[in-house]
Amino acid sequence: MAERQTRLSLVKEALEDIGAAGEAARLQLHLLSMQARRRTGELETSLDTLEQKLDRGIEQAMHTASLKTKQLTQTLQDFLRLPAQTAEAAVPIRSIMTEGICCCRPEDSLNLAAQIMWDTDSGSVGVTNAEGRLCGIITDRDICMAAYLRGQPLSNIRVQDVMTKEVHTCSGDETIERAATLMGNAQVRRLPITDAEGRALGIVSLADIALNAGILGQRNAERLTFQLLRAVSKRRPEPLQSTREAAE
Repeated sequence: MAERQTRLSLVKEALEDIGAAGEAARLQLHLLSMQARRRTGELETSLDTLEQKLDRGIEQAMHTASLKTKQLTQTLQDFLRLPAQTAEAAVPIRSIMTEGICCCRPEDSLNLAAQIMWDTDSGSVGVTNAEGRLCGIITDRDICMAAYLRGQPLSNIRVQDVMTKEVHTCSGDETIERAATLMGNAQVRRLPITDAEGRALGIVSLADIALNAGILGQRNAERLTFQLLRAVSKRRPEPLQSTREAAE
């Protein structure tokens, strides 16, 4: 009987221990659940804060970009509203031209024209008639193409056979704006300057206009150079006869 009571007592104690352990486990789970909810709340708060910061950052970035865009647009509008000819742009072309222009005669050979280019380190040579008036112009490209297409020595080819006879020129009293317009319309990078009798006084190049920003004023120089580059960069029509046999 005593032994049975002892066993019952042990079983009761064991059940009490199990119950206590269960309570402790439930309490621990409850504490863990509370901690998890607290941390979840903290995480949600952190995410909300981060989202707000991102929203503010994006809004600020968009605002800054909008201001920059408006400033750029205003600058372009101001630039495009520049008058076609200002007091600075009215500088005569003779003030920036390269004085003197190397010339040859129509009956000269391409060999002589090439020699003049080599000696003067230039890419073009003017062609003058017996009266000294400019009647054509020949470039290093003209010489190269003639040598290839004709298949003859340069000494056998006359300047008058390959020179450009339609020469675009302007007076030394013309403005830089006017000279730039002529160069753009004709799609040329060099423009001979002549006197009233058609005699060559000098030559002006695209580089001359670009390098004389101090005379033109920076904005005018940039505007004119941009116009020239756009004009002379247009693709020219392909020649109808481009083969060596056709040239012969």
